[in-house]
Amino acid sequence: MLPAGFAVSCIIFTGSYVPFRCKELNRTSVEEGLPVGLDDAGLNITYHECGITITTNMSDHLESKRLDCIEGYEYEAARELSLVSEWDLVCEKEGLGDLLETFYMIGLGIGSVVFPVIADTYGRKYSMVMAGILSIVVGTVMPFVPQYAAFAVLEVLQGAALMGCEIAASSLCLELVPTKMRSTISLMFHMAWSVSIVIYAAFAYLARNMSWRMHQLVVGLTSSYFIFLPWILDESYRWLAANKKYHIIERNLKKACRVNHVDENVIMALFREKVMSPNEEHHSLLDTHSNRGLDKGENNRNVHGEGTEEKPILQIFKDRQILKLSAVTWFMWLTNSLTYYGLYLNSTEFHSDKYIGFGLNCITDVLSVITFWLTVDRFGRKRTCQVFHLIAGVSLIASVLFDNFKDTVPSFSAAVTAFVFIGKYAISTSFSVVWLYTPEIFPTNIRNVGIGLASMAAKLGGLFAPFSRTLYRYQPWAPGTVFGTLCIVVALIVRFLPETNNQELPQTIHEMKKWIRQQSETPRENTIPEE
Repeated sequence: MLPAGFAVSCIIFTGSYVPFRCKELNRTSVEEGLPVGLDDAGLNITYHECGITITTNMSDHLESKRLDCIEGYEYEAARELSLVSEWDLVCEKEGLGDLLETFYMIGLGIGSVVFPVIADTYGRKYSMVMAGILSIVVGTVMPFVPQYAAFAVLEVLQGAALMGCEIAASSLCLELVPTKMRSTISLMFHMAWSVSIVIYAAFAYLARNMSWRMHQLVVGLTSSYFIFLPWILDESYRWLAANKKYHIIERNLKKACRVNHVDENVIMALFREKVMSPNEEHHSLLDTHSNRGLDKGENNRNVHGEGTEEKPILQIFKDRQILKLSAVTWFMWLTNSLTYYGLYLNSTEFHSDKYIGFGLNCITDVLSVITFWLTVDRFGRKRTCQVFHLIAGVSLIASVLFDNFKDTVPSFSAAVTAFVFIGKYAISTSFSVVWLYTPEIFPTNIRNVGIGLASMAAKLGGLFAPFSRTLYRYQPWAPGTVFGTLCIVVALIVRFLPETNNQELPQTIHEMKKWIRQQSETPRENTIPEE
C-alpha cells in the first residue's frame, strides 16, 4: 500500500499548477509586432498567461495586436518544482498534465487484466513478486527521463505493476486467514492505505521545496522492499490447496510450527485429516464415475465446479448468474473509482492552502477505515455498502445545490466544503467495503480474475476522474451531480448481490451457487450476523 499510496498521490504535487505568464519580449520581437513606420514610443505591452497584447497609440485610434508567447513562459516558482513548469504543460498543452494521471489509470486497468491471470495460474506470491520488481525498476527510472512521452509510458507501466501488487495482496490477505478474521485483515489492508497517504501528505509538505524529479525518486524507492518478498512471503494456502500442491503447504506449515513453537506432528495430522483426505476421497470418487463413462463435461463440473478446464474469464461470461453478479460489481467499482479519485485528485481545491486541503482529505480516509471496522461485521457487507453509497450520493448532490447559492449566501461555502468531505468520507468507506466484499463473492478458482475485471471497470472510471477539475471550471455543477447520481444508483442495485458476512470463501463455482441458493431460500437467517 505504501508505494501505491505514494504513486497515485504524487502527481497532485509533482504535476501541480504553477502561476505563470508569457516571458517578456525582446527588442526584435517588439519591432516585428509594430505597424510599418511606427516606433515603440506609444507602445503598451500587456503580458497574459497564454498571450501578449500589444496596443499602439495611432494618431486617431488605438490599434491592438495579439501574439503568442513567442519567448516562452516565466513562472512564479522555480521551474524544477513541477513537471508542468519544466515541460511547459500550459495553455494548449494544459490537458497533458491531467493526462498523466489518466495514463496511470490505464496502467492500473492493464494490470487488473494481466496480473490476475498470472496470480490464478502461477500463484499470488509469484504475481506479487513479479509486479513488485517491475515497480522498482520503473520507479527508479522515471525521475531521469527527459521527455514527456517517455514519462507517460512509464506511468502506464507503474500503474500496471502496482495494480498487480494490490490485487495479489488483496487475495492473499483474505486467503491466509479464517472466516472470522477476514474483516479484520481487510481493515488492516485499508488502514495501511490510509496511513500511507497520511505519510505521503507529511512527506509532500516537507518536500515542498524539493525538485519534482527528486520527489519522484523517493516515490519510486518506496517499492524497494519488494526485493525481500521472495524470502519472507508464503504462498496462499487456499490457492495451493485448490491446485493440489500439498507438499508446499506441508513445508510452509512446518515452518509456521517452528516459528510459533507449536507441535508439528499435531498440525500435520490435522492438515492431512481435514484437507488432504477429504479432497483425495472426493477426487477418487469422481475418477470412479469418470471410468464408468460419465460425460466429460459433467465430470469437469463436478470436479472443479462448472468446468475449470475453461479459462476463468470465460467461466464468468458464460454463466448467466455469475455474469449478473459481476456486472453489478463492475458498475459499483466504476462508480467508486470515479467518485473517489475525482474527489481525491481535487482535494487541494478544498482549502486555500493545498497541503491543508490534501491533509484533511487524507484524514477522511482514516475515519472511513474506523467506520468500516465498526460496521462491516455488525451490519453486513451488503447493507453497509448500500448505506454509504446513499450517504455519498445525497451529500455530493447537496454540495452542488449549496454551491449554486454561495454567491448570494456566503456562509454556504462552509456547507459546500462540509458536504464534499462527508461525500469523500462515505465513498472511502464504501470503497473499503467493496474491496472486502468482491473477493468474498467469487470462488477461489476465478477469484483473482473476478477482482481483476472489477478493478478494470474501476480504472475505466479512474480514466475520467483527472478531468473532473477541468470540467468543474466550465460547469461547476457537473462533477458533483454525476458522482452523486451514480452513487445513488449503486445503492439501489447492490440488492442483487448476496450477503457474504460469516460465509466461508467458496472454493468452486458449484459451492458459490450452492450458498447463494441457500441464502435466497432463507434470506432472514443470512442477513442477521452471527454473535
